[in-house]
Amino acid sequence: MAIMDVASGAIQRITAQYGKKVRRDVIRQEITRNAPVTITGERYRAGFALDDIMPQENSGKTYYIAGHGSGHKMEGVLSPVYIHALWLDCGGDEGILWLSADIVGLTNVEVERIRAKISGSKIIKGCRSVNVSCTHSHSGVDTVGYWGKPHLSIPSDGKDPAYMEQLFEKALRAAEAAYLTRRPGRLFMGQAPIPDGLYAKRPFTDRHEILYRLRFHPDDNGREIHIINVGAHPNSLGGSNRLLSGEYPYYMREEIYRQTGAQVFFGVGAIGGMDAADLDGRDPVDTIKRQGKLFAEASLSIREERELAPRIRFLRRQFYLPVDNNVLAFLAILGTMSFRPFPDDTSKTGIAMKTEMTYLTFGDQKILLLPGESFIATVYGGYRSAAESATGKGPEVNAPPLAELAKDPDLVVFGVTNDMTGYSVEPNEFVLHPTQPYLETTRDRFNERHYHETNSMGPQTQPIIAKTFAEVVEDFGE
Repeated sequence: MAIMDVASGAIQRITAQYGKKVRRDVIRQEITRNAPVTITGERYRAGFALDDIMPQENSGKTYYIAGHGSGHKMEGVLSPVYIHALWLDCGGDEGILWLSADIVGLTNVEVERIRAKISGSKIIKGCRSVNVSCTHSHSGVDTVGYWGKPHLSIPSDGKDPAYMEQLFEKALRAAEAAYLTRRPGRLFMGQAPIPDGLYAKRPFTDRHEILYRLRFHPDDNGREIHIINVGAHPNSLGGSNRLLSGEYPYYMREEIYRQTGAQVFFGVGAIGGMDAADLDGRDPVDTIKRQGKLFAEASLSIREERELAPRIRFLRRQFYLPVDNNVLAFLAILGTMSFRPFPDDTSKTGIAMKTEMTYLTFGDQKILLLPGESFIATVYGGYRSAAESATGKGPEVNAPPLAELAKDPDLVVFGVTNDMTGYSVEPNEFVLHPTQPYLETTRDRFNERHYHETNSMGPQTQPIIAKTFAEVVEDFGE
């Protein structure tokens, strides 16, 4: 028997025992089907601010670059990284805060730390919702814990406590500054095609090469705020990179600011298996600069827009996600990542995680804030047939795609928001290694490599997300 087979078996036994303890000692609370919140008025009002989230260079500390292999020590800075804050209301006493950070992700435990700081603010009044998106830069500082120094191929916690506290404090500072800069204006929605702007790592039938943009134009004709969404990993610097960077989102924001002076808030879409296209092929730094320029030009090319009525409506819904992934569960047991376990009778480990989604509309524009990284077909459709799929099963084993549930082919999804839950893969494409599930990659019946499953909570993820969203749509109303 191979040594990794033995290791896999040991991890499965440890997590199963842990699951028995959780089922014995932890109470799983029922999740209530709460009602949506509606904010209306005569005019949108928006505020924007940013703060840098740079680590302390030359401090003697070790920071780990997140997103590729573990144990990659940061050796310098290619481009600065920031946290951006956006306040939106409809001219009244209540509004929402939305944050976006140039980091690979945050668990819900850390998001709640940020929410607690903002709720304690003496400056911000009437905040009804706080959401934290991450640009998912694969060249940022480890903020999850998965990318620390490995021991026997198992990564240790790569988070620096002081850096995390700094991140939480900067989130509060940016949120307060955004609140103080709010001003009235109009909100518009538009989109632009980005043909050949994306690269698919799996055989998807449709890459959904569309850039979405919300544009806030203030009544004083001052600086605009652009909210941009693209479904591509910011990871083109590659696994050999040791320099801190926000990757293409940084260069996209800089180009838009250079041309228009607009402030840009960015978030990734359905990025499971999706990268920005390699636009150079030789120089990764030149590639991310070209990617940023490509997406900036696409955004600035938008001419057809519709104005959104000043109405904000949202529904945040928590839900339990079964954890079949024994390797991620094992890392959580070791304390490598922040995690609160709950008992579960359906998962292979016997545990579940509590996570959340938020359904949001500005006027009639539907937006879904999702944890983790969704595969494109799970959002916009394009499931493959039994003859084509990795498992030989047809699309009937998958849950309906989320855009279909929303009855909107242009549902805008912001992924890696409020939690880092891994990949959401459609069940008829979900393939695991036969003897080392979640520990080692494998290949399917067409010899296609399956990596993403090793960083998924399991095949139940997509059906659970779809089931929860169907309930949210029902409760949301129109």
